[in-house]
Amino acid sequence: MRVSEQTRDQVMAVLRRLLEAAGRKDAGGILALTDADFRGFWGVPGEKVIGKEALRRHLERVFTQVDTVTLEFSSVHIGAEGTVAWVMADVTCNLVRGGAGQTMDGLVTAVLRGTGHAWIFAQIHCSFPAIRGR
Repeated sequence: MRVSEQTRDQVMAVLRRLLEAAGRKDAGGILALTDADFRGFWGVPGEKVIGKEALRRHLERVFTQVDTVTLEFSSVHIGAEGTVAWVMADVTCNLVRGGAGQTMDGLVTAVLRGTGHAWIFAQIHCSFPAIRGR
């Protein structure tokens, strides 16, 4: 489905805020972009997050395990209808842990809900089938 330029720009702005907050290891910044009933699957098989508090615990655990994290989206495709938008993109995650760098190439899909004032993440699914050493 074709998406309006305005909706595309708004959703892209939320994606940029997500990337910026992740780069700051700012769990609160990411939580501000999510629905209270958030659901997510992450790169580790069987790792799922149900609810905003579970997302907080997940992010805090991940952020304490890495020195730095940088996420980049590419090949972003956005669709929308009414107050629901969906995203499909490639993602590259660059991590530094204990001074050692690691790059993971993956895929992400997301569903966002329009609140009338903002777009927020209702669901995210990330998978990282390819890991490269740096």
